[in-house]
Amino acid sequence: MQVIAQQYSTETMPGVTGGAISSCVPEFGRWQDVQRIFGIKRGTLYGLIEEGKIRSITLRKPGRKFGCRLIHLESVRAHLHALMARQGNSEVAR
Repeated sequence: MQVIAQQYSTETMPGVTGGAISSCVPEFGRWQDVQRIFGIKRGTLYGLIEEGKIRSITLRKPGRKFGCRLIHLESVRAHLHALMARQGNSEVAR
């Protein structure tokens, strides 16, 4: 009686990894993100929010003293495009 050894492959499928999100543009960000992306500092940003030129929302539980303010990044982008249009820059690209 002859025993034939079966040969199994030792190769396996590659492991599962997370997707790359570096190309994704976030919809909301904190003031540090606005400064990093657009170069607008915190004081100027909060002034624009107070004037209603940029939209934001504060996440805070009822009765709590502190929360987290999130800025709508598209409203920052739209505000900058409006400033460029008012200044007469013909290079406004959307």
